[in-house]
Amino acid sequence: AQQLMDAQDWPNAIGALDQLRKLDPGYNASLVDGMYFFALRNYGYNLITQNGNLEGGIYQFTLAERFGTLDNTANGLREGARYYLLGASFWDLDWEQAVYYFTQVAGGWPSLWDGTMTASERFRIASIRYGDVLFDRKQYCDAYNQYTNAQKIGNLDEQTAANLFESTQKCYPPTATPTVTPEVSPTTEVVPVVTDT
Repeated sequence: AQQLMDAQDWPNAIGALDQLRKLDPGYNASLVDGMYFFALRNYGYNLITQNGNLEGGIYQFTLAERFGTLDNTANGLREGARYYLLGASFWDLDWEQAVYYFTQVAGGWPSLWDGTMTASERFRIASIRYGDVLFDRKQYCDAYNQYTNAQKIGNLDEQTAANLFESTQKCYPPTATPTVTPEVSPTTEVVPVVTDT
């Protein structure tokens, strides 16, 4: 088990620890518990960050917590994975909710992915789709906000760019250029003063 952990082969290290526990449940219990924690925590981290297996990573983190407290990195990554899965559950169903959850994930873990798209790419697409919903409702200022959020991450397609332009015009109409008319002041006639000397 130690050799497998040194090689960062987390699944096989966990399997070796399972065999050890079956053979002798009391053997160096605290040391084996620590090895379990380390292997499970790192396996969960790799599943999420390298494989895009969010559910599997969350599960491994949960198992690791039986042996110790997760560090901030693992805890934050698990939270990001949960929000990612929640956002994905609203995909194509409720764009407002998808934007809400992917705003959270893209802010902290933009490269987090589920094997298909990163969190930032999902945020960009969800923002465009939600912007389209708002645009159709004639809520142009809200649509403008969604389109500009998407534009900060990547290019917009032709239709989205046209919607953004129209939303900008409706939400921020150009102001009329004021015409300056010269002020005409009343002229005062100067009367010469004549004095007798």
